[in-house]
Amino acid sequence: MSKFPIFVLLCVNLQAGDVFGGARIEEIYRIRLDRGDLLLESIMAAIKKYSIEDGALLTAVGSLQECTFHGVTTLEEKPRQKFTTRKGAMEILNINGMIAAGEPHFHMTLSTTKGAFGGHLENGCKVLYRAELTIAKFAGSPLARKPNEAGVPMLQRK
Repeated sequence: MSKFPIFVLLCVNLQAGDVFGGARIEEIYRIRLDRGDLLLESIMAAIKKYSIEDGALLTAVGSLQECTFHGVTTLEEKPRQKFTTRKGAMEILNINGMIAAGEPHFHMTLSTTKGAFGGHLENGCKVLYRAELTIAKFAGSPLARKPNEAGVPMLQRK
């Protein structure tokens, strides 16, 4: 019997997309980042070091002193995006997302004393005091992202 719980989903054609089954958690990595460490760059180093081709960033907490993120700015078929860099003391409320073919797609929520904000995590986010993350490495049916007609990378079987 496996040391880790096995999660099984059926691959079913849905109206809005697909469900991809056949994966299970192979390993869990808990990562501590210290003051001045770069968040996404450190996650990418862990993805490479531990050969995480398929997985998920389950949770992240901590604080940042600088962060770059982006978000969509239009409802048009082809997305347009705005990149934002914020500096100052920020709390990480959450970061999560998926890793497919070794490439992350992570979204985050941050807060300051003026309120919460967030978007798609980009390079250049610098840890203020510490950050703690949990990454799951999956085994089973691997996934990848391939662009659709509008150029949006869509999750599908590798």
